[in-house]
Amino acid sequence: MFDECLYFNTTKFTRLINSFWEEAYRPIGLSPSHAYLLQFILDQPGETLKNLAEKMDLKLSTVTRFVDALSAKGLVERRKENKDKRECSVYPTREGKKLKADLDRTSNMLRKKIRKILGNNSVSDAVSLLKKFSRKIKIEKEGENNARIK
Repeated sequence: MFDECLYFNTTKFTRLINSFWEEAYRPIGLSPSHAYLLQFILDQPGETLKNLAEKMDLKLSTVTRFVDALSAKGLVERRKENKDKRECSVYPTREGKKLKADLDRTSNMLRKKIRKILGNNSVSDAVSLLKKFSRKIKIEKEGENNARIK
């Protein structure tokens, strides 16, 4: 019944992938989402919440919640910059910087593991297709939202 259902099969795949990623990041004490955000902040310190949300293609409220969680763990800090007092930038703390090697090692291990299971070309092709599909769906949704506003 669900053999050709995109929703069912992508959700099933997501659950399976999540189990790999959650297990891998558990020893570091972070969820995969928090780990990816911290890696982004480590690689590009000083980004604003708005820029983080745009670059990671997440809602601002989601990024704010993730930064709150990382801040509560003492891994990142917000700083008010002189440019715009309403906006803050996010920087890794000393504790956050200590996790960089573990995060990089875990990311590399996961990349190698999934490519070994699925095949190098298959992973590259799947990622390309998912990005393409995401762009198309996003454009469609934006068009629908604009039509509702008119």
